[in-house]
Amino acid sequence: MAKTIIDYNATVVTPIANGVNIPVPTTPAGVSIATTSVYIDPANPASATNRVELTATFGYRSIVGEPEIIVRLWRAGTEIYYALAGDAFNGVDEYSLVSLQMIEHAPLGTQNYQLIVENRNAASTARVIGPITFTAIAIGG
Repeated sequence: MAKTIIDYNATVVTPIANGVNIPVPTTPAGVSIATTSVYIDPANPASATNRVELTATFGYRSIVGEPEIIVRLWRAGTEIYYALAGDAFNGVDEYSLVSLQMIEHAPLGTQNYQLIVENRNAASTARVIGPITFTAIAIGG
């Protein structure tokens, strides 16, 4: 059966490295580095079986120590995904590029998503430097 694109949205905060300089706070604090949204139209029959695919990419720089970057995705203020991006600075890799993908069945209506990062290693510091992209596509049918 053919699938239907219900909605699509993309946010490009910066397409390049060194396009931003956002400090990554220590857990439990986090910082939102991008947002995106999709509209799941209740009048569209394909919306009943929707899947929203979120993809994100961001670059960060390890400044001091070995940061352990946690990436979180929130929908409407509720966490729906998290993962440990890793510890980039092991004496070799000062710069890291993280890409992730998440798929969910979303409620009908407008769905707002946030990409949030934090550092669980208080003895280290990191900064998001870019690029930062965050996309959402709603597919149904």
